[in-house]
Amino acid sequence: MKKLTYKREAIFWILLLIPFIYIAYIWTQIPDHVPVHFDMHGTPDNWGGKFSIFLLPGVNIGMYLLILFLPKIDPKRMNYDLFNSIFYKMRLAIVFFLCVLSLIITQAAIKGQIDQNISHLIPVAVFLFLAILGNFMINIKPNWFLGVRTPWTLSSDYVWRQTHQVIGRIWFYGGLICAALSFFAGEEWGSRLILTFALGTTAFAFAYSYWLYKKEMEKL
Repeated sequence: MKKLTYKREAIFWILLLIPFIYIAYIWTQIPDHVPVHFDMHGTPDNWGGKFSIFLLPGVNIGMYLLILFLPKIDPKRMNYDLFNSIFYKMRLAIVFFLCVLSLIITQAAIKGQIDQNISHLIPVAVFLFLAILGNFMINIKPNWFLGVRTPWTLSSDYVWRQTHQVIGRIWFYGGLICAALSFFAGEEWGSRLILTFALGTTAFAFAYSYWLYKKEMEKL
């Protein structure tokens, strides 16, 4: 893998720090009990102590470190050099998305619920995020930690490549279409659409990769 540099990672550290700085700035406005989970309408349905506000920013740090260091122990770690630029952009997209979500949750803690206009746009943002990842997924090389990791994609470079070409396009175009549908349908239907999309693409990825592998084995 390409050697990490302070310059390349600085943007990540800034994004990781922004929610903590914002929380410190409005600390006196945060109530003693803050929402830690919301229903499809943006209304809190589970609560935690004041320090629960650090949960999502902490998850973001954990995710950053996990994605950063797991490739170092990947048996196929040499492949990361083949999509280093894509890997960097994927990490950046994940950290940025969780940073924005942390700020939304922090603001919701003050108001007692997510602003209706914002909650309406969350499913849209999720699908746009998936579309971005789908665009990157097309160029991911075989590895053990990122992408569609089924027994069949991990057993064949051909199955890996073909599966990611198809699933990447489904995520990209499907994400854009579902983002538009979510915008007009509202947050409740948007949330249901996220679940349907996630389960549907996961099931398809398993079935498609198995079909490709079986087809490849028949040629041997």
